[in-house]
Amino acid sequence: EAKRVLIQVEDNGIGMRAPLIEHAFDLFTQAERSADRSQGGLGIGLALVRSLVELHGGAVFAASPGQGLGSTFTVSLPLFAGAPPPAAEPESAPAPARGNTPRRVLVVDDNVDAADMLGAFVHALGYEVDLAHDADTALETARRHPPGICLLDIGLPDTDGYELARRLRADPATEHATLVAVTGYGQERDRARAAEAGFDHYLIKPVATDKLAELLKYGRVRSRPAAMPS
Repeated sequence: EAKRVLIQVEDNGIGMRAPLIEHAFDLFTQAERSADRSQGGLGIGLALVRSLVELHGGAVFAASPGQGLGSTFTVSLPLFAGAPPPAAEPESAPAPARGNTPRRVLVVDDNVDAADMLGAFVHALGYEVDLAHDADTALETARRHPPGICLLDIGLPDTDGYELARRLRADPATEHATLVAVTGYGQERDRARAAEAGFDHYLIKPVATDKLAELLKYGRVRSRPAAMPS
């Protein structure tokens, strides 16, 4: 459509009533579930879709004729019109550390696809990457190959990310590593727990790749003018 492309995904599932459509993309929104779906997961999927689509300058919409009549989801994205000019580096940008920049990064996430994707991105930036999908494996890997930076998911299956961070801080091999929480939990109490556990930084999924690259390079995310989105 002119300068935009539309992608539609349509299903013939349980559908949605009008009140649910209005909040379909809100975090943790769920419809009523039948007995066979009583243990369904938390409602983060559509919220994640919206975040990713909006990062690309697009929008996503939901529609449904009613309960039992299926749903349609439409993604609208701008057509590519040529690469934009590179952004000028702020004059106040700190120089990356010389000589002691951590080159090994440990990525811990029980979602194998998410860990692989994050690890591939970090590796593409020039870092050595180790992957782990549970706390015990992460600790063993960190002892064999001490990382300079650890990107830790909080919701791990055996031991959560808070306890993993405490154990990494207690281990002489990793006590000085930079610990970064990479999580879908963003409440203030979650951030407070992370700080108490020894995390240095807190990133909300889906993580903005420019922020992550900046953090890996400089050890922090540079502040930006108030008028720009952080």
